Amino acid sequence: MNSPRKHLVLLGAGRAHLQVLRGLARQAASDWSVSLVAPHPYYIEAGMLPGYVAGHYTLDDIRVPLDGLVQASGAQFVPAHVLALDPAARRVQLSTGDALPYDVLSIDVEPAAARDAVEAAMPGARGNAMFMRPMHAFVQLWPQLQQLAQQRPLQVAVIAERLPGIELAMAAAHALAAPHGSRVTLVAGAEPLLAELPASLQRRVLARLKALDITVLQDRCTGIEQGSITLASGATLLCDAPLLAHGLDTPGWLAASGLQTAEDGALQLNERLQSDSHRQVFVVPPGAPAEVGPALEANLRTALEGGAFRKAPLGAARLHVVGGGHEHAIAVWGPLGLEGREVWHWKDRRDRKQLAALFAR
Repeated sequence: MNSPRKHLVLLGAGRAHLQVLRGLARQAASDWSVSLVAPHPYYIEAGMLPGYVAGHYTLDDIRVPLDGLVQASGAQFVPAHVLALDPAARRVQLSTGDALPYDVLSIDVEPAAARDAVEAAMPGARGNAMFMRPMHAFVQLWPQLQQLAQQRPLQVAVIAERLPGIELAMAAAHALAAPHGSRVTLVAGAEPLLAELPASLQRRVLARLKALDITVLQDRCTGIEQGSITLASGATLLCDAPLLAHGLDTPGWLAASGLQTAEDGALQLNERLQSDSHRQVFVVPPGAPAEVGPALEANLRTALEGGAFRKAPLGAARLHVVGGGHEHAIAVWGPLGLEGREVWHWKDRRDRKQLAALFAR
C-alpha cells in the first residue's frame, strides 16, 4: 500500500520562495506535493519600489504575476491570508476557513506593519497615514497622492528610521516636486540616522537628502491627525500626507505561533534556516540576501527526502546600493563609494535582470 504523499507548504511569495519554485520547475518533486499560500497572485520587487515611486517604473515593471511560475513548478496556489500557525499540530489556519496540514513548512513573508503597536505609539496613524507595507496596497494608493500633488503643493512627511523608508523619502521628493513644489520632511526618530550602516554610506545619504531639499527631523512622531503630526519634542508639523515606513515587525500570527524566539523577539533559527524548536519549520529572515533561495530549496528537499543540509548564506551584505531619487543611486563597499547617474543605470540593469531571472522559463 502506498504511503500518502508528503506536503510542503510555502507561506508567502517572497524572493526565496520564487527561487524554490524555479528549482521545482527544473526538477519536479515525485513523492511530495507543494502548496504556495499568498494573499495576492503576484510578486512585487521591494528593491524597485522606490523607482516606482520616483516614476522610473510602471506598476507592471515591478509587479509580476505568479501563475506561470506556479504552474511550471507543479505547485498549487492558495489565495489566502494566514490567521494562525500551530507548529505542534503541523497545521496553518487560513482566512478561507481551511486548516492546511503540512509535513514541512517554509515561511517567506513580507514584513508586516505592526498596526496595533504603531497606533499605540502614534494615535491616529491607522486612520490618517499611508502605510508602505503591505506593498500591494501602497502601490495602489501612491498614484492618488501623485494626482493630488498635480493640483496643489503638498507637505509630505515620511516617518522612517531605516533605509527602505529613507529611499522612499528621496523618491517621493523627486516625484512630487513638480509642478507645485511639494515638500518632503523625513521624521527619522531620535537615534542618529543609519547608525548601523557604514559611515561612508551615512555621509552620502545625508548629502543626498540635503540636495533633494528634504528636511530631516531627529524626532519621534507621537500622533497623527488630519493635516498635522505631533512630535515627541512637543512640536506640531503641518502635513497633508503622512507616509509610514516604520514599525515593521514579525506578523502577529507568526509571533504568536510558539516558535522559539531570542531575547530580542526574533525567531531563533539555525544556520539551515530551521526553527530551533520545530525543525520541520523553515523561515527566511527579513533582509536575507538573494543567495539564500537555492540553499532553502536544497534544505527543503533534504527535509522531505533525506540527505545533507546546507548552510544558508546569511552574512551581512558588504555592498549597499541605495536609490537616491531621480536617476541617482549610491553604491558603497566598506569605505569605498560611488554615486550618480551611472550607478543608477547599473542598479536599474541589475534589478531588472534579477527580477527577470526569477520568472525565466
